[in-house]
Amino acid sequence: MIIEFSVQNFRSIKEMQTLSMVAAPLKSKNSQLDKDNVIQVTNKLSLLKSAAIYGANGSGKSNLILAILYMSLFINKSMNDDEMVQRFYKPYIFHQNSNSIPIFFQIQFIFNNKRYRYGFEFNETRVLSEWLFGIADKNEVYYFTRELDNIKINENQFKEGKGLENKTSPTNLFLNVSHAFNGIISKEIKNHFDLLFVDNVNKIMSKYKQSLTLKLLKQSHYKSEILKLLNTADFGIKEILVEDSDETDIFIVRSITDENGNNRDVLMSMRNHESQGTRNFFKIIGLVILALESGLTIVLDEFEASLHPILAKKIVEMFHSSKLNKKGAQLIFATHDTNLLDANLLRRDQIFFTEKNKKNETELYSLYDFKGVRNDASYEKDYIKGKYGAIPFVGDFETLFEEAL
Repeated sequence: MIIEFSVQNFRSIKEMQTLSMVAAPLKSKNSQLDKDNVIQVTNKLSLLKSAAIYGANGSGKSNLILAILYMSLFINKSMNDDEMVQRFYKPYIFHQNSNSIPIFFQIQFIFNNKRYRYGFEFNETRVLSEWLFGIADKNEVYYFTRELDNIKINENQFKEGKGLENKTSPTNLFLNVSHAFNGIISKEIKNHFDLLFVDNVNKIMSKYKQSLTLKLLKQSHYKSEILKLLNTADFGIKEILVEDSDETDIFIVRSITDENGNNRDVLMSMRNHESQGTRNFFKIIGLVILALESGLTIVLDEFEASLHPILAKKIVEMFHSSKLNKKGAQLIFATHDTNLLDANLLRRDQIFFTEKNKKNETELYSLYDFKGVRNDASYEKDYIKGKYGAIPFVGDFETLFEEAL
């Protein structure tokens, strides 16, 4: 479970921005949200099950999600890719000294009931610093810290790293080296990122989403669950057929009424005959089911793309359900769907906004940061009116064409 994610000097993000999943001490008008929408970790810590990020096009929503993706990929891939630091170094471009400032990624999370804080900084040539902290006797202690090639290890907490200090290349992470030598804690950290699925606007992982659903369909339990959800969503699909030889398409059976008024089953190709909305729902539903059953955190850009607003809302509600979400699955998503700005769906601390300031820097803030917002306010109407910012300032399009017409 993610506690918070922080990023600095990445693309449109200059100053440190933090997405916090810590539940605020608030009371919703619909008191059920204060029970269903949070995960009670300890008496002092509750985490949000979902977070929605709104903002105008170009405000930096996708860059925030891309930062989470880059951190995850860097951890999973840099061990075998010395050029990753150069490819992933995308600093804030509107500052004259941006190329001399490192990119900063940090994540705080809980895995196997243990709390960690892990992060690193890098420029276009190497990893500059790296750190791992954990909780011991209720206080945060360091496991290891790194400055350039100088690695300091707390042997009481991170024995597995002893003797590996000189085996880390400038472009690799010490976490990866410790994991390669079967480090137990390192494995836990890496396993957490295996349970973190990020799909950004460039659709880097979209093929994986469909292949995941296809793999799940080959297991009777998951196939039954997927069919139930498809039909609950009113898609009218009777059966799904998966060809082992074709990982790009599936066939579905629909019941239709012919010109004579007779019902008959028709075999249809998902790729060639179904709408984009049906295909997108099919891609995401396998991931949703796996997340809820395994406690995954999924982070999605353009969450509502081609989905009916009712379906998008139902997916969010699945993560809030105490019956379906028993393992602390989280959904973080960027969206333009204002139908989800509903006080009966989301708490104020679950609603975030991105906006460019006068210096063209992305700033992230929460609806909870606004003082005086009533629990019974219409978040959707107030957002569209501009009360929370994070909307485009649109001029009069008609005047652009007056002379031509």
